[in-house]
Amino acid sequence: MAEFNHLFTPKKIGALWIKNRILSTGHMTSYVRDGIPTDRLIAYHKERAKGGAGLIIVEANAVHPTAFFTADTICAFKDEVIPYYKKLAEAVHPYGTKMFVQLFHPGREVFPSGTSVAVAPSAVPADRFRIIPKALEIEEIRDIIKGYADTAARVKTGGLDGVEIVASHGYLPSQFWSPRLNLRNDIYGGQNIENRLRFLKEIVENVRERVGSEFVVGLRLSVDDLEDEGAEYGEIQEILQYIDKQMGGLDYFNLTGGSSATYASSAFIVPPAPVPPAHFASHAAKIREQVSVPIFVAGRINDPVIAENVLANGQTDMVGMTRAMICDPHMPNKALRGDLERIRVCIGCDQACIGHMQMDIPISCLQNPVTGRELQFAEMPMAEKIKNIAIIGGGPAGMKSAVIAAERGHRVTLFEQSDELGGQVKMARKVPGREEFGELVSNLKRELDYYRVDVRLNTTVTKELILEMNPDEVIIATGGKPYIPHVEGIDLPHVVTAWDILTRRKEPGKKVVVADWKGDMTGVGVALYLKELGCDVELVTSCYQVGHSIQEKVRTFTLTQLFLKEIEMTSQYKLSKAGPNSVTFSNIYTGQELKRENVDTLVLAYGLLQENDLFHELKEHVPHIYRIGDSLIPRTVEEAVLEGFELAASL
Repeated sequence: MAEFNHLFTPKKIGALWIKNRILSTGHMTSYVRDGIPTDRLIAYHKERAKGGAGLIIVEANAVHPTAFFTADTICAFKDEVIPYYKKLAEAVHPYGTKMFVQLFHPGREVFPSGTSVAVAPSAVPADRFRIIPKALEIEEIRDIIKGYADTAARVKTGGLDGVEIVASHGYLPSQFWSPRLNLRNDIYGGQNIENRLRFLKEIVENVRERVGSEFVVGLRLSVDDLEDEGAEYGEIQEILQYIDKQMGGLDYFNLTGGSSATYASSAFIVPPAPVPPAHFASHAAKIREQVSVPIFVAGRINDPVIAENVLANGQTDMVGMTRAMICDPHMPNKALRGDLERIRVCIGCDQACIGHMQMDIPISCLQNPVTGRELQFAEMPMAEKIKNIAIIGGGPAGMKSAVIAAERGHRVTLFEQSDELGGQVKMARKVPGREEFGELVSNLKRELDYYRVDVRLNTTVTKELILEMNPDEVIIATGGKPYIPHVEGIDLPHVVTAWDILTRRKEPGKKVVVADWKGDMTGVGVALYLKELGCDVELVTSCYQVGHSIQEKVRTFTLTQLFLKEIEMTSQYKLSKAGPNSVTFSNIYTGQELKRENVDTLVLAYGLLQENDLFHELKEHVPHIYRIGDSLIPRTVEEAVLEGFELAASL
């Protein structure tokens, strides 16, 4: 069993003791209404405090009317926010958890909207948001500095424990300190590092004047912006040494990486798999040797054993485990008890956490639908009447419904036709770079074992079997099968599906064209898989962009691989005809033809059609029967898991 000699030791930050080294870093939740935190936000953080987090840092709090990042940013420049700080303190402090608040101004990094006013040290635009910001005037700079101090005072009045000035990811303070973004020739700019850091220095001085020396004040920043106009690692070391030795006033540095300015650099803000765990820890270790205050570090530290190793190696003083606790808020307490097998491990999919936030909807977790729904489901009640439940289909929907039904006390039998649980995830994990996605199945298998679900593999369920079993409830989770488009030549022998390739039921020829309709991971994934097999591959999609339906951060890494492997990509063309050794597509706007000759294999990535024959056989004979996941209508794993969860929670 793993020993945690560092992870659960207290740590003093400024004048404040933190009970352990586990940190939930600031991350936007979209649990905000009209600029004010909701009860949903309070319940969300309470659950993580209850689960054992030592420190929680609340997401971006706008310090000024120009500091809106999205429509769901907390308006902390108004006194109306103070009662909600008090509610947050009342929610987390009984568990011994401390809470800081991020003091935030994005500068030029603003999501475009009808009311966005992007401001910056200079009128230098960012490639990702494509807004040319307004260069700040001296009086505007001073008003924003006052906003930081006023907001910090509100946090202290609200009974919370500290504030964190956000300079990470290319946001406003770092725009001032970058010589490539700050082109000013006044006291806040130029090639002089003292001038470029004057903005931050005056923020710290004004904040300290309002909150005093005993209140914790920290700084979050990227160890490397990973984009041409931002700061690189060597510059950051110089900046931090200057701050530490010449400025002072800060109690810690919270290190992360990447910038919001470009798609490539922003992918490292919430890095998905296959980015290695703790990938910024080595950067933090070197900085830790150069400064006098504690160091925090984040970046795919999703496992307590990894966190312990980072601490034991002297790379940091506290570990950011944000997504680990989005996935399993009780991870700290489980690790403390030595109950590692009960931890639901984050797989770095980014789908329902940052993926939701970027769609302006409340965050959740693909594996853990309780996240964001704590008010309804934080306490899972036992069933009033114990039932016998039969679940047909061992994919994510069936597995999740089985786990939740068994957790509530029902007697559950889960049937799977093949010799292995997992459904389509079994194929998804074969895609290069997506291997970790398969841990979703491992997590669910451990939960099935824990709740003693009767799992029957290699079992083809018939109407007769179910009628003989006579269960109280039947859940159909039989998934889907590849959809075959109705086009000429589709029955030719060289036309196969992505499933055929990923399961090796069919072998591809040398020259392969992938016809993609959904723009999801199936099309790009099978293209990467085919390239690894040595095929010459072209991916043709009917979407306006390759990978259109994939979460942005994941899409960035996937497209990077497609370009590096020199896979030919063509967008906005839909399959129209297959010939014996040719494929014809038509432009989705004009109908113009695009023909590819000498094609050995045509691979279809056209989505799924629901598999629900058993449902129709049973529905006249079984009074309580339900469909979930792809057997209802094919979508993503997130919807499948959520439907399995919600149905089982209602039975």
